[in-house]
Amino acid sequence: IGYPRIPIMNYKTGLGAGLGLYALVVLQNAWLCDDAFITYRTADNFLNGYGLTWNTTERVQAFTNPLWLFAVSCFYFISGEIYYTAILLSAAISVLAVWLVLPAADGRAALLGGLLCACSKAFVDYSTSGLENPLTHLLLALFIRNYLARPQALFSLALLAGLAALNRMDTVLFYLPTLVWVWWPQRSLRTAGTLALGFVPFALWEIFALCYYGFPFPNTAYAKLAAGINSGELAVQGLYYAANSLRFDPLPLGA
Repeated sequence: IGYPRIPIMNYKTGLGAGLGLYALVVLQNAWLCDDAFITYRTADNFLNGYGLTWNTTERVQAFTNPLWLFAVSCFYFISGEIYYTAILLSAAISVLAVWLVLPAADGRAALLGGLLCACSKAFVDYSTSGLENPLTHLLLALFIRNYLARPQALFSLALLAGLAALNRMDTVLFYLPTLVWVWWPQRSLRTAGTLALGFVPFALWEIFALCYYGFPFPNTAYAKLAAGINSGELAVQGLYYAANSLRFDPLPLGA
């Protein structure tokens, strides 16, 4: 007895359905968290000529996401409205990031990929939220695509990692193992210079931060790192957090 073959879904159909489903779920669950308005108030002060400040008379870096701040500022300047602007910008960048990582051969696989993204509560929640996560996801997707296409392209990989650090400094940990892996077989002073060149945008921001704020890191970093909590206790709490995520929303960590 023969079994009927399941026809291969047209790629564009599967891709469109997967992205459409994901976008619908993201927009239905769209929100802005209170922390996001730290960035938005800074953007508002910046566009009104008060500088990159929280309080207009105090040079304090209250935000942690310079690249996202500038992206939001550009669209806020065009629209003159922040709430829906931030939601739509976040959703659009998130859909683009998902598109970059969906399989490019089989429509069914693309549909399944979009469905899996839509089924992760954490991923959907932080596809908007107003924070820098969508841009973090996009830069990581671009980095992965670039590495798979041109694994020896050290400058472009370093540039994407540098932009990711400019967007959220601690996410550079995602990129360092791959950068070392790519650089090590071709290691030399020349390739080390190429690697450093990719981080020029981040270095320029750090120089600006030192001159403008007097400190290289956001004030929240100093507050959190100097909270007086033992590093071992923080590590244990991190493991509890990961275990809780695996229990209730396993897709992000499982991926």
